[in-house]
Amino acid sequence: MLLRRAAALCVPALLAFPAAATAAPFRDHVIHTERNVARAAQVPGTTQDYAAADGTLIPITVSASWTGDPNVAQNYATFLGTLPHGPELAALRVTIVPSSEVAPACGVEFDPEAPVLACYSATDSTMVVPGDQLSGSDLSVEYVIAHEYGHHIAANRSNAPLEALDYGPKRWSSYELVCKNTLDGRLAPGNQAEGYEDNPGEAWAEAYARLIFPTQAWRFTSLLKPTQGSLLAAMADVAEPWTRRQTKTFKGTGTKTFKLPLTLDGAFTVKLDGPKSANYDLVLSSGGKVAERTTRRGSKDRIHYRIACRDRRTENLRIKVVRRSGGGRYTLTVKYAG
Repeated sequence: MLLRRAAALCVPALLAFPAAATAAPFRDHVIHTERNVARAAQVPGTTQDYAAADGTLIPITVSASWTGDPNVAQNYATFLGTLPHGPELAALRVTIVPSSEVAPACGVEFDPEAPVLACYSATDSTMVVPGDQLSGSDLSVEYVIAHEYGHHIAANRSNAPLEALDYGPKRWSSYELVCKNTLDGRLAPGNQAEGYEDNPGEAWAEAYARLIFPTQAWRFTSLLKPTQGSLLAAMADVAEPWTRRQTKTFKGTGTKTFKLPLTLDGAFTVKLDGPKSANYDLVLSSGGKVAERTTRRGSKDRIHYRIACRDRRTENLRIKVVRRSGGGRYTLTVKYAG
């Protein structure tokens, strides 16, 4: 059942991938407060523009405390340019610190049981990443960077009226039924603490990283473990970002049923515009069950959902216009995510 009320990329070789075992969670941090943003921005160091593999210039700050590879900034810029991306790459900023200094640079406490390996701030489009691999970690720095770039993708995509940074971009989030599973209490959008493994914003960033590293073990809820379909949706979010709702218009007379398949979650509005002398009502149904109906007099009925969450990947909606009295031609206008 749908309708619940609630507040060019080419990587064909990655479409067939082996199942991966679960592993210890990859911990990073998405910065939400101005205090932490300011703290990350105050890392002392040298900032310079470095050219990515596609020529995009990326401002990268190398911490004054970094004493490792002097080419690390250029290496990271080059790597970032190889990731699936759009024009949002030009808005990215990077800060490189020793792995031991990631937590303080991100404004979080160091936890030896689950150390934070990197962080991302949507406020200033900055990722803080280590210049070296954290001791004891089996994750390469490149994988960590790819995960953080997934957050940057989300920060520059829309999943209106949901927050893409917490729920993931529109197509991936809709394919994975994130809205429904959140309403059912099975996911925890934006949770950076005890619900970290159930945070779809983190699962999205991890799924994005799997576009580049398909054999990495999955570290988040099994509900969002990547499949061929979800990875195709993720690639579509990168290459062809969703921007606005679609509009479809139907016309008719008398009692009539119109069918509309929904494949994306989002705001939903259906508006009936008929003759003043007639009395028509609307009935919405899906899966053989009525979701909502109107009973007001006249033929200017409207049903609106701030967020319509699908129960299945394709929700076959039936919109029935019921003639109560009078007659004449009417127009039915539907606005929906897709």
